[in-house]
Amino acid sequence: MKIFISHSSKDKKFVRHLKDCLLENTIETWIDEDQLDFGDSLVNKLENALEETSHLVIILSPASIESDWVNFELKKALENQRTGLIQKIIPIKYRECKIPDELSDLLYADLSNEVVLPTDNNRVKFISNGFDIFFLNLVRAIKNSAKIINQDEKKEIIKSIKSSEKEIEIHSNLIHRGNYELVGYATLEARIKYQNLILKSNPQFEDIDDIRPILLPLSLKKIFTPKIGDKIEVEHELPFPTYGHFAGYRIDDLKITIDKRTRNGADIDARHFYQVEIDPEKNLIKFVNKIR
Repeated sequence: MKIFISHSSKDKKFVRHLKDCLLENTIETWIDEDQLDFGDSLVNKLENALEETSHLVIILSPASIESDWVNFELKKALENQRTGLIQKIIPIKYRECKIPDELSDLLYADLSNEVVLPTDNNRVKFISNGFDIFFLNLVRAIKNSAKIINQDEKKEIIKSIKSSEKEIEIHSNLIHRGNYELVGYATLEARIKYQNLILKSNPQFEDIDDIRPILLPLSLKKIFTPKIGDKIEVEHELPFPTYGHFAGYRIDDLKITIDKRTRNGADIDARHFYQVEIDPEKNLIKFVNKIR
């Protein structure tokens, strides 16, 4: 049995203390600082670790619920739980924060009112009694739910995954692929023009600065027909998407115009050509490779 501890680096002192306590009870843990080396692919390492662990313990705090990496780990864990590769997700509210919607149906441990002090070995120690009670229940929850997946169960899981791959293959045939130049707006006035167009069509926007207009090549009109103001997710190499809002089609066929905030969020550069995948069903634009 191995426990993946998903957390923000700002909560590292508590995580180290929790890891030490779990190891003393023969419960192996996976945390990034113990497992990652220079040159490692962070995404691959996390995905492999989540496939090998039996439980996800997620540390909730204002920092972690805003962390793209923690959200990525939670998303992968939920997918693995649906296939049976992860047995249980255990939320621990370490600091006062909003519980993510994905975890709202789960019972969670609440340590947000406990009193802690720093130690000289980059850990914390609790001087209130709540941690001892919590930890006893945590160990019981892990050990009572832990089981070894036998070969027959693994075969069933793999069979289920493979059967869904056919649907994925069918869906992938609907994805448009092409090479397009990524550009920004030539002037502030040009961007504001399309922001106002979206704002006029969609009164639900309260502030024009919340709008990130995207213009698509006219050739995509045959396969991708979002409504003005529709949210479009934009992905590149990071495992979490950013977004923009559909503002219309360009006259030419080889350029995609994207607001600077969206470009920065996806780590993509204007005045470069990219291999692009368009998924009409998901309202998703994925910049796969930079060509030049």
